[in-house]
Amino acid sequence: MKDNPRALAVEALTRILKNKAYSNIEINNILKRSDVSNVDSRLMTNIVYGVLQHKMILEYQLEPYIAGKKVEDWVNILLLTAIYQIQYLDKVPEHAIFNESVEIAKANGKNDGLGNFVTAVLRNYQRHGFRDLPKGNSEHSMSIRYSTPQWLVELMVKQQGVHKTKSILQSINQPSHISIRVNTNKITPEELTARLAESGFEMKPSQISSVGLTCPSGNLIETDEFREGLFTIQDESSMMVAPALDLQDGDQVLDSCAAPGGKTTHIASLLTNGSVMALDIHKPKTKLIQENSHRLGYEDIIRTKALDARKAKDQFDPESFDKILVDAPCSGLGLIRRKPELRYFRQPEDLLNLQKIQLQILDSLKDLVKVNGMLVFSTCTFDAEENEDVVMKFLADHDNYEVVPVKHENVLDKNVHDGVLKLLPDDYFTDGFFVAAFRRKK
Repeated sequence: MKDNPRALAVEALTRILKNKAYSNIEINNILKRSDVSNVDSRLMTNIVYGVLQHKMILEYQLEPYIAGKKVEDWVNILLLTAIYQIQYLDKVPEHAIFNESVEIAKANGKNDGLGNFVTAVLRNYQRHGFRDLPKGNSEHSMSIRYSTPQWLVELMVKQQGVHKTKSILQSINQPSHISIRVNTNKITPEELTARLAESGFEMKPSQISSVGLTCPSGNLIETDEFREGLFTIQDESSMMVAPALDLQDGDQVLDSCAAPGGKTTHIASLLTNGSVMALDIHKPKTKLIQENSHRLGYEDIIRTKALDARKAKDQFDPESFDKILVDAPCSGLGLIRRKPELRYFRQPEDLLNLQKIQLQILDSLKDLVKVNGMLVFSTCTFDAEENEDVVMKFLADHDNYEVVPVKHENVLDKNVHDGVLKLLPDDYFTDGFFVAAFRRKK
């Protein structure tokens, strides 16, 4: 059913949830080989992201009608997509949802009874309607109401308090906007805004970055301006990282976990006579860095190498770099608005495992920084175990380093505490992000 957006949504969701695949990649892969109109591709995308954002709410609605029954994963997902459309998509007729869902069941099922089962469940749901969600501020209630695993709600309440947790959870279930970083060596934000407006894009200045622009939606990658290297797709919060390096003329910089190259090219844009060595553990990803470098015009400044950052000390001489960026592997919890599936993939033990990797990378790189040079550590998560705890443990083990206040734009003063910068997803409707800067004292 390659031309059926609802069937494609079921296929995408099954792959995402079964294989722990990224939603944007699966959606793009399926749409590339499908034969659907722009309207239907938007419907398919809406269903996929909608189910992922509201999965636990939808399961709560479905549970009374399948309790005790053995239901295949894809059938369960099919029913979730149907309930999502009935409950959240006002312009879609219910008879179309019913008919399409039954046809998908018949087409993919091994017996004729599957269509009858899907019909019965959906009729039951239609008869009884949307049941009330649990009220109150218990972690269990909030887990269902905001469709976030209970362990993660508990962690957020412990670290942020109930009020802030509710604000974050409300925020991450809203559709994200698109943000871009202007290549200011080629064009000003104002000039780019005017050019993109001619193609129908409503660009607005970023609240937190002087080189950032945002818009509600649209395919900016297919514009001449993108192909000309006038901008790159990058979340506003990650635009905080390159300025935190406090780059100076002639700096030699190591970007130790660089792919796909958004921060690498941002660093290059702030250098005049310096250079950037960009590492990534996966060789194919270094090609992405090279492609971005070439498109934006920084291929003479950026070099790439496929290397695990934990082995960098074996490849480079001590004190080789003025500045080093460790944009570390992390849980990605700050990205949940754009990648809602992440909340279901992570487990509590992942956070401490990632912390160990982050500390290993920092330890490997500590001797490569020149005395008085800087080591900047950043993540796209709001979890303290991967952020503040890493800073404290690194300092405890390395007395030749000290935290220095992160260089930042004035609007972010309230997000800097004890010298480190932390953005939560509801602060400015960006990704959750963390940045700390260390200076090598001796």
